[in-house]
Amino acid sequence: MANRKQSPQKGSQSVKWSSTRHTGVRYWESEARKHRAHPDKCYVIRYKNQGRSFSETIGWQSEGITPEYCSDLRGQITSNIKKGEGFHSLQEKRNLDAAKRTAEKSKAVTLIQAFEDFKSTRTLKATTLREYDRSINTAFTDWQSRRVIDISRDAVSKRHQKLKDDAQKNLIKKLKAKGLTPTKGEKEKRGSAQANLHMRFLRALLNFAAGFYEDADGGPLIKHNPVQRLSQTKQWYRVPTRQTIIKTAQLPAWFKAVQSLENEIIRDYLIFLLFTGSRREEGFLLEVEQVDLKNQTYTLIDPKNRQDITLPLPDFLFNVLEQRIKKLNGFKYVFPGMDRRGNLNQQTHLVEPKVQVQKVIQASKVSFTLHDLRRHYIALSDSLDLSSFCIKRLVNHSRGSDVTSGYVVSDVERLRGPMQKIEDKILQFAKVTKPGKVFSY
Repeated sequence: MANRKQSPQKGSQSVKWSSTRHTGVRYWESEARKHRAHPDKCYVIRYKNQGRSFSETIGWQSEGITPEYCSDLRGQITSNIKKGEGFHSLQEKRNLDAAKRTAEKSKAVTLIQAFEDFKSTRTLKATTLREYDRSINTAFTDWQSRRVIDISRDAVSKRHQKLKDDAQKNLIKKLKAKGLTPTKGEKEKRGSAQANLHMRFLRALLNFAAGFYEDADGGPLIKHNPVQRLSQTKQWYRVPTRQTIIKTAQLPAWFKAVQSLENEIIRDYLIFLLFTGSRREEGFLLEVEQVDLKNQTYTLIDPKNRQDITLPLPDFLFNVLEQRIKKLNGFKYVFPGMDRRGNLNQQTHLVEPKVQVQKVIQASKVSFTLHDLRRHYIALSDSLDLSSFCIKRLVNHSRGSDVTSGYVVSDVERLRGPMQKIEDKILQFAKVTKPGKVFSY
């Protein structure tokens, strides 16, 4: 197409226009540009639209532009103007051609290409990114090279069912190797949550693709997200919300088992979760500089709801962390991780305490998960008749659409009393007779 920057300005006195035998097509010759030892010709078309005259540069003779091509292009434009359809100017034609090229390119986008664009466009937390990587590389490995426009509603429905079926087969195979047979309840539960999780990832990815890529008309490449089939047919698996917590009667045995752990890092980590109700990642990522021993507070940076928060440290937990931090000269994290040789690493954090958690379960006969400690903290806080605003603040829950809570400002010292009250009650249930004083390790 033409280089419009090199066409003469309107009303220029230095340009001599020459006519062609084609209506509305003229040209001017450039002494600065040569074509086959002659001045190069720049072709321009003229036409009217709604009573106004328009002039558009088509291009140079040296670029292959001919009067015949210009006449045909002008004829298309004037015909479209009369019919009220198509492109009404050369610029519109260029835009349409560009849109078609973009649309053709978008149609070829595969699931893995969309995922790469998704990651580069969105700001994702490391934990979220890990879950998404796991989904694309396990649940949709064979779909990675499939075009996103070729993912049908029926294919989504069948894949959702297959994910659960495969999980059940793996369970049977695993237990069979141990000489066991899964119960009907175990089989029915197996794979439901993971199948739903993978499909929620696919739904988010295709929603992104619908907004990121366009068709030739400038509309979304994906008109209807095929994962909607699961909602429309009520195919999502029912996954009951976990209600497990450490019961009051179990707390003494659990606390004693934690106290007896030889691994001091995980021992103190479990105590931290118990007395703060923090999420597991918030404990993992807690840095030494985020703990203010002078003011007896700690700060969570960029937690799940992306709202930094500073909270008070109750007395017992403060003493535990104070002793821990005094031992961490040069370490970045309060709960440091290990290197491949099993030595403490100053720059890495604890990742997964599965082995030590299993030791606590075996010693205490109390089955639990790390998130159970958070549920226990929230349930206990509620039993103490603390306000919902206070509890949400202590566990850093999002206030959601609650407008009133947005007006409630809780500073650190105002939360110190409730947090100490919760700690004292936990110590009472755990039968630790001196609240705020560290038991001997």
